[in-house]
Amino acid sequence: MSVLADVLDAVRRGVPGDHVAAHLGVDPGLADLALDHWVRLGIVTPAGDLQLGCTGCSGLAGGARVERAPSCAGCPFSR
Repeated sequence: MSVLADVLDAVRRGVPGDHVAAHLGVDPGLADLALDHWVRLGIVTPAGDLQLGCTGCSGLAGGARVERAPSCAGCPFSR
């Protein structure tokens, strides 16, 4: 396989982008270039762009029940 294909395979298997180079044993700059290639093509989306993480707590809203994002599940502040 090529480095491009190896990087894509690693990311699809869940290897974080900043760990791909170490996982594959390649130069970090080369892994970054390969990852950037897949991002530009729209095949890979950086996790930060998905907005799945914490975007701020809505709090308790005066004790009323509020609908929260699925990403809030398990967060101690969303209870």
